[in-house]
Amino acid sequence: MKRIIRLLVILGVVSAAVYVVASVVRRRQASPVPQRWTPPTVEPPPPPPAGFETAEERDEAVEAEELADEIAQAESEGMTPPQDLPPTDIALDEVGAVVEPEAVTIEPEAPTPELEEVVPAEAEEMTPGEDEGLDFAEMLEAVEHGRDLLEEPLTVVDEVAATDAPAEADVVTEAFEELAATPAEEAPAAQLAGSIEEAVAPPAPPSESPAAPEEQLLDSVEEALTGLEPAAIVPPPRRTAESYLDEGNVYFNVGQYGLAIERYTQAIELDGDLTAAFYNRANARTRSGDLENALLDYDRALELQPDDADALNNRGMLHLYRANYAAALRDFNGALAADPTDSTVMVNRGLAHLHGGDAAAGLVDFREAIRVDATDAAAQYGAAQASATLGNRDEALRHVGRALEIDPAYAREAAADPKLAMLQGDEEFLKLLRQAGSGRE
Repeated sequence: MKRIIRLLVILGVVSAAVYVVASVVRRRQASPVPQRWTPPTVEPPPPPPAGFETAEERDEAVEAEELADEIAQAESEGMTPPQDLPPTDIALDEVGAVVEPEAVTIEPEAPTPELEEVVPAEAEEMTPGEDEGLDFAEMLEAVEHGRDLLEEPLTVVDEVAATDAPAEADVVTEAFEELAATPAEEAPAAQLAGSIEEAVAPPAPPSESPAAPEEQLLDSVEEALTGLEPAAIVPPPRRTAESYLDEGNVYFNVGQYGLAIERYTQAIELDGDLTAAFYNRANARTRSGDLENALLDYDRALELQPDDADALNNRGMLHLYRANYAAALRDFNGALAADPTDSTVMVNRGLAHLHGGDAAAGLVDFREAIRVDATDAAAQYGAAQASATLGNRDEALRHVGRALEIDPAYAREAAADPKLAMLQGDEEFLKLLRQAGSGRE
């Protein structure tokens, strides 16, 4: 804003200075080089026309004749002569005909005496021998005057900019327009400074201070509340436990187990009997390594729903991981009681038997899982482990080959599996591992 005001002031002052210099130059150029004046030859006035004693009488007769012609023309066109005609000495007859004066001879009028007085008067104002150009000293003085006009307003603008008084752009613009409308000789720097100071001057404080904004706001609120009937405040709807459960499932599916546990906990706080919240939080805690609290959540979920096969299988796997084989077998038996056709639970129970020292019972479970789903690689590999533990080389090689055929990733585990110790160094077993590693049949 300060830069715009400064630019406008500079432009205005420069324009005023240019106008002053141009006015001086134009005034000097408008005065031509005077020539030696020769008085005009004045001829004596001609004698008055025939039939008139003076020229004034001749003029009055001509005017009367012209007026009579206009009246006659108006009557011939059916018009009524105007009623506000000036008085004249010409008489009209009853039918409106014009009484024309005698014919006169009009001669050119002689020059009036005023011309003789005007021409010498103009000649007296001219001074022969005056220079037609602008004197260098006068031009230098005009430039210095313009420089003064330029410096003084800028000082005023700097003083105004240093203050905190707001300067409205439209008010300053009006001040410059007023300055531009004033001739350059009548608009000195002091007048420009006064216009700017008046434009940016802060408003005078009122005689009586208005009410404080806080009081006005309070009055407005009281006025708005007048006449309103009291109504019960309805709290916003609270989130449900199911909504937190769904949100926790989203975090669980993307691997954000900490956020999932938090959402499941919020769901449990709203509904302490929500089985799915306990079950899902147990799974999330198992993935995050918090096995103790995961076991407590599985227990609570099974208290609410004892025949949940999934909860029983997962808790059994947690017991199996912690080498609690008896507890794992109880959970797997309960899961198979709820769903006898689940091959995954059969494999898990076979592992509980195998690692618990009962390879034969484990082999029974693995064979049953293969019967339900022959493409289950875990069942095939478990059967190979149980067969090798029991010393049955051929059956162990057959189940190992089938497991590697379904999932070659078992080759790394099989190469160092102590359950397959009897097969270590066996040429057929090594061949199966090489084929699985190379991807060839």
